[in-house]
Amino acid sequence: MNDPVRSDGGNAVARAGSIPLAVKIVWSIGFLVGTASHALDIATFGWLPYDFMPLGFNVYWTSLVVLDPLAALLIWTKPGWALWLGCLIMASDVLVNTWTVFGAGFFEILPSLGFQTIFAAFVFYVAIRHKPSRHSRPDLR
Repeated sequence: MNDPVRSDGGNAVARAGSIPLAVKIVWSIGFLVGTASHALDIATFGWLPYDFMPLGFNVYWTSLVVLDPLAALLIWTKPGWALWLGCLIMASDVLVNTWTVFGAGFFEILPSLGFQTIFAAFVFYVAIRHKPSRHSRPDLR
C-alpha cells in the first residue's frame, strides 16, 4: 500500500532526508503557528506571560518561542534532528497542556489542545515513518 507521507512508497524504512516537500511544509506551518501563539502572548503580556501557572510551566511555554521555530527550520536543514526535537516538543507540550486543562482546570485552552493533539499525532507519524532502520546508524543530518 502506498503511504503519502513516505517518499519510498512504504516499501522500506525511509531516511530522514527523504521527507516529502508537502510534509515539510505542514510540519513548518504547525510549528510556526505555535511560535506565533507564544510570541503574541509575550508581545501582549510581557516576558513569562503565563503567571497563572507555576514558574516551570511559564518558562517552558516561553521557551517554545525559540524551540518551535527551531523545529520548523531543522526539518529543512537537519531533518534527523528535527524529528527528535519535534517529538520532544509535541510530547511535552501535549502533556503540559493536558495537565493544565484537566488538572488545573483551565478549560479555555481545550480547543487549542485538540488541534495540538492532532498536530502531535502528525509529528509522531512522520517521525516513525522516517526513522532510520534498526540496521543503520541514525541519520541525524
